[in-house]
Amino acid sequence: MKTSGVVAALVCGFGLATGASAQKADPISESAAVYMTYQSDAEDVAAKPFKDAGDIDSALNTLGAYNADQLTRGWMAYSALVASQDPEFSATVRKIEAYYGREPVMKSFAAGNSYARSLAGGDNAVGGAIAVTDSDLPKIYSSAAIVKEQGYSLQGYGWAKSRIRNGGQRAEVVKVLQGKGKPADNLIVTALTSAAPLSGDTKAGIITAAATTEDVAGAVRLPAFLTSGFTGKRENVAFGKEAVANQIASLAAMRVIGAGSVDQARLAKVMMEPAVQSCLKMQNLQLQGCVAGVGQEFELPHCISQHTLTEVADCLGNVYK
Repeated sequence: MKTSGVVAALVCGFGLATGASAQKADPISESAAVYMTYQSDAEDVAAKPFKDAGDIDSALNTLGAYNADQLTRGWMAYSALVASQDPEFSATVRKIEAYYGREPVMKSFAAGNSYARSLAGGDNAVGGAIAVTDSDLPKIYSSAAIVKEQGYSLQGYGWAKSRIRNGGQRAEVVKVLQGKGKPADNLIVTALTSAAPLSGDTKAGIITAAATTEDVAGAVRLPAFLTSGFTGKRENVAFGKEAVANQIASLAAMRVIGAGSVDQARLAKVMMEPAVQSCLKMQNLQLQGCVAGVGQEFELPHCISQHTLTEVADCLGNVYK
């Protein structure tokens, strides 16, 4: 997979600009890497024209392999990484850890309730994370529109108008892939879990590890919120949907002090937002049904566009709007 310039920039910043302590395991960053890989895959699929049925299958199997659980955890973790950049919030979390001790504080954060968001800087931290998602979703919608338009344009090609006789088999492949889940790109995982600070001495090495030569220009232009906290217009979750804000703040606090040693079952619970998970599970199923039911090759891009891109973006946006 070619790591996109946009994601390469995020990769460099997240793992290297966060204040989290160095640790052998960083489950929050590892989960976030899956969502960031999805973002990159979406851009890559949109950028590659469908020249034959094999190209369509490749796009289907790439984006269709992401399952609801991993994308939910990935988006929540990604949001937590953004929130953990907030200077006031991270400083407050560290002061509380120093006063009460790591274990009792971590136990409180792992409950996933409103405690973390109530801390100084908590609302700002979450507001920055929501704003970043708001800026990401149009990119997913744009990729969806490109893929859908390709489907329309393929109607002039003989191979694309051929009847599909193995729709059920293709749908079964997608189901199996979803069951396994799509692994995160190794370069993104490595960059996110690196404990090295962002500095002039290490930047060249970061670019080499996280981006191809084509991506270097994008990788060096890091958004300011990755190094000094989000400073743009923050977005608030809608009334009645504060639970997701509480979970993001809790995960961000755990990221600040290091979540590697927390009970993994409790961590996984905080990372699993029920509304997103349920919505994405429906899209997994609808993708399988769409693939099984279409009659001609040029119709498959619609399945990809609708159920792996457009509806996924809808699921993520609707949870806080």
